[in-house]
Amino acid sequence: MEEPNSLNQMFIKKLTDVVIANLSDENFSVDRLAVESRMSRSVIHRKLKKIKNQNVSQFIREIRLQKAMEMLRQNLGTASEVAYKVGFRSPTYFNTCFHEYYGFPPGEVKKRVIPENGEEYSLFAVTDNHLQQPFIEEKKPTTGLFKSGARRIILISMVSAVLVVFGISLFNHFTKRSNVLADLVHRNKDLSIVVLPFKNLSEDPNNRYFADGIMEDILNDLYAISELRVISRTTSESFSETGLTAREIARKVNARNVLEGSVRRYGDKARISVQLIDARRDQHLWSANFDRDFNDIIGIQGDIALQVALKLNAVITDKEKNQIIRVPTHNTEAYDYYLKGRFLLHHADSEQRSDFEQEGVKGCIKYFEKAIAADKNFADAYAGMANAWFNLSAWSIINSYDGFIKARDLSKKALEIDPECAEAHAVLGAYLVWFERRFEEGRKELTTAVSLDPNFSTAHQWYAQLLMITGPIEEARREMDIAVEQEQYFWVVQNLNAWVYYFESKFKKAVEACINARDLKPDFYENNWLLFLNYAKLGEGEKAAKELQTIAALYPAARGYPDEIWAAYKQSGIKGLFAWLVDINTHRPIPVEGMDGHPFFCAWWNAILGNKEESIYWLTKNMESEKRMYVYLNLIATNPDFDILRDDPHFIVIIDKLGLTRYNTRKPKRVPYNMI
Repeated sequence: MEEPNSLNQMFIKKLTDVVIANLSDENFSVDRLAVESRMSRSVIHRKLKKIKNQNVSQFIREIRLQKAMEMLRQNLGTASEVAYKVGFRSPTYFNTCFHEYYGFPPGEVKKRVIPENGEEYSLFAVTDNHLQQPFIEEKKPTTGLFKSGARRIILISMVSAVLVVFGISLFNHFTKRSNVLADLVHRNKDLSIVVLPFKNLSEDPNNRYFADGIMEDILNDLYAISELRVISRTTSESFSETGLTAREIARKVNARNVLEGSVRRYGDKARISVQLIDARRDQHLWSANFDRDFNDIIGIQGDIALQVALKLNAVITDKEKNQIIRVPTHNTEAYDYYLKGRFLLHHADSEQRSDFEQEGVKGCIKYFEKAIAADKNFADAYAGMANAWFNLSAWSIINSYDGFIKARDLSKKALEIDPECAEAHAVLGAYLVWFERRFEEGRKELTTAVSLDPNFSTAHQWYAQLLMITGPIEEARREMDIAVEQEQYFWVVQNLNAWVYYFESKFKKAVEACINARDLKPDFYENNWLLFLNYAKLGEGEKAAKELQTIAALYPAARGYPDEIWAAYKQSGIKGLFAWLVDINTHRPIPVEGMDGHPFFCAWWNAILGNKEESIYWLTKNMESEKRMYVYLNLIATNPDFDILRDDPHFIVIIDKLGLTRYNTRKPKRVPYNMI
């Protein structure tokens, strides 16, 4: 039974009052909210999820952003000043969150007309053909060069004919240029689209896979059109049950247009209904119903995608059109099995892709096998199964050798059938990089994948990870920027984004990315390690110590360690924290990664302290170990923490054994990074 609205309102008001009372405290946390509201974390989380479909971090951030808007509208400070007043530890991160929530940066608040209902309108509204000022009552100027149209006429009549001609020429020139710019603004805004998950209106709820499959195929076809900016599937899925309107979702993902749809399957027939909405103007652009026999369903997705592009006036090249109308299989049975397999593969990740469910991946394989049995030339089915086996090995669910080998063979089979299958190129590239360590061959496959499908976010992510091994790190940043734009709600992408910032020595940005990742997956403690490292490099010792205490607390038996960490910091500062880590790993390890005595971590912490000989000793030990910790060891050619070892002969030998010699191009440092 639903709780009465009044009780829900009281609950929200109670939490809101607590947050506002602690508004400027950047360290105000979920734990503090629980203590001060006298409720457990689990109760707060459960009720917020039920009432607002938010986690606690999102709830706190929303209140801060709403109060920030109030302050900015009342001119109570600059954007940076307001950021600190509402509890953001970084103006840059505040700007990012504000833009994501409101659809424009805080610096533009004064340029917007914002009614009390909160819906914002720019002072210049985009229309179909030009930039047009909205109807806004303005006070007429009492001073200035021109006070009225009459005076303008008098003044113009006094200008010589030559100046008139010259002025008209200039006017035409700049008007044309302005129109071009207006068209560009209009074009960029109009050609962005988010495709929301299609509703399954079939009587059988198990047909959800079919609705999802139709939606994803339309989405993939829209991806093929280079003029469109298409929001990723995982981003759109995060709004599937939020209750937000199309306009609200579009604003959150910064898209102009929304495509909604539903699928009804009955007997051997199916109806696909779609509608295209200009969310910024709240205008219905197009809708249609497509009724098909199930045997004729293949190819309808491409027709819908082309209709959408037509309604948005997008230019489609012949190559793009051919890609869209391409049919991967003519066998409806094979296609149906493929949709079931892909549905399970993609939904192996729970809400907001915050966890990994092995049963989903294992379950998808049998459907891909059935799809291949029905059509032995179905390249996409081979590629999907290759992706599944690769994930099973990459997440250590099965023996790595078995899964990777199957992924290699299946991706090669897919490419024999269809040399332009982007998914198969990406999986084969990932296999070459992480299993065979053939980095350049892997690079070729991954770059082919992103060139064939520029919107394939996983390929961009994997390529960025390869570039973190080989460099240049500037290229890794470029790939990460693309991946983040496409997958901003995927915690793995946000975490990887933080790592790239760390390698770029952009520690404040790394902290912001870590916080994004933690909001999406609070229990992934590698974020705590990254926050610890970045706070240490920023000289923010207390914050670094607190993150290290959080990590140590993961092992309950080590009850005294948090106190030891604080004592080490108070006695020797940030260096004391790394010295404590060296001592723990060397003499008192605990089963927590980074503190478990692994030779690589002993080498890493010593390198940060500038202990060259000790770091080389432990790196050598790591090379002798059966478990070399490749996930971090692969990165030593580009990791700035090892710059003090770059020209050491022993380090060069280790680099060579790892096949990283050509990538060891960073300049050596004589002293480690200076930490306060």
